[in-house]
Amino acid sequence: MGLFGRKANPEADLAKALARRGARGRATVVSMRETGNERDGVAKEIEFVLDLEVPESGTVRVTTNQYMNRFTLHGLAPGEPARVMYDRDDPQRVLVEGHVRFRTDVVGGEIVVIEVEDVR
Repeated sequence: MGLFGRKANPEADLAKALARRGARGRATVVSMRETGNERDGVAKEIEFVLDLEVPESGTVRVTTNQYMNRFTLHGLAPGEPARVMYDRDDPQRVLVEGHVRFRTDVVGGEIVVIEVEDVR
């Protein structure tokens, strides 16, 4: 598009790429910090450093920034495992989905964190 076209949305572009050629995976959180950016008063931008487990390649260290709300952040901390989607062609492109033991759901119109059994 031209100069005044639609604004680029890197998160949406990444999500689309991962929907096409992404793989579900697991990573260990090495570090995480708030960047100070916030979206809509509910999502904070977090910079993650992760050790991503890539089949047949071993562990790959990646750094990614993404906006997350407090429910998705629940349980994530250095040393904790995270559910991720990553680009098979470029493992540096990764999306953190949350902690492996927690999911969010809507119960009675409210978002709640639900603990699930870790299958690994």
